[in-house]
Amino acid sequence: MAKQFTFLLLLSLPLAAVAQKFSGQWKGSFDESSSPARTEYVLEIEANGKTFEGVSITYFQIEGKRFYTICAVKGTIDPRSKTLVSKEVSKVKGNTPEWFQDCFQVHTLTYFKKGNEEQLVGTWKPAVKGTNCGNGTTVLSRKQLVKNPVTNPIASNDNRTAVQRQESKPNPKPQVPAKPVVPSKSNTRSNRLPAKKDTPVKQAPVIVRVENKTEEPKRTENKPLVAAPKLPNGLERRDNKVFETITLSSDEIEVSLYDNAEVDGDIITVLLNGEVVVSKEALSEKPITVKLKLIKGKDNTLTMYAENQGRVPPNTAIMRVRSGDEYFKIFLSADDKKNGSVIFRIR
Repeated sequence: MAKQFTFLLLLSLPLAAVAQKFSGQWKGSFDESSSPARTEYVLEIEANGKTFEGVSITYFQIEGKRFYTICAVKGTIDPRSKTLVSKEVSKVKGNTPEWFQDCFQVHTLTYFKKGNEEQLVGTWKPAVKGTNCGNGTTVLSRKQLVKNPVTNPIASNDNRTAVQRQESKPNPKPQVPAKPVVPSKSNTRSNRLPAKKDTPVKQAPVIVRVENKTEEPKRTENKPLVAAPKLPNGLERRDNKVFETITLSSDEIEVSLYDNAEVDGDIITVLLNGEVVVSKEALSEKPITVKLKLIKGKDNTLTMYAENQGRVPPNTAIMRVRSGDEYFKIFLSADDKKNGSVIFRIR
């Protein structure tokens, strides 16, 4: 029995090391084979053994204006070759014009490390065969995610759970040298605008969105609509969309929320079982963190209520939940008609 236990322990260690090696935020860019221009690209993933999930963020400019798109990604990891394959599976958010068409990508990237520098280097192609999205190379550098440390709640006179801000320490990261921005001369499409003379324009690759009917529908769209919890005076009664139902071993949790895209002025209120625990706080790159105590024997509903929708509706946020050794990451969305919620249950 002792030998079997030792074997299983040794077998699990490489998988844990793989997850730790790839988990985090990688920043850099990709190019299109017919153009020297590079497009800013961010890949944020959470690895679990040989698979991972996360988001990709693409930033680009059209006639001097900055745009972005956020996509949910899923992928696999080959520990022997230190290679991951990241596939964009659905669009989460963006501020692109109505005429702009999206294209999901697959990035095949290999891990390299020289001294303190970590990189993922490889190629990309369309996620759906037969689409004219182009192809090219990708270079990303590591930016380690800051885990939320356990903090002590601040004393409050109104007996409500205190909200805490945490200062995230900047991590130095290697930067990929930016190549000169040159407009692409190939793949001219109706969704490209002519560049003004003497004005360099950084163009995104030609993007065509094709619905893949063989893929599973976006998970969050199948979640049920339930009656909104009892809200305090001053808040509108809205429908409540449940994004996740999570079962925990402990009744104590720490919740952190932050904007998962370009910070655009989103302001939220957070409620637990109808009671306000965060009031009119702005989502940003620094997390809004609150420690909460759940009620055993019932469904505990944590609700994100949109006070506004920022410059780019709807309000979207990443929620990180820590309860003892358990750790969860949920994407939430809310607008002026519907709240975004998570249900917690105690085993």
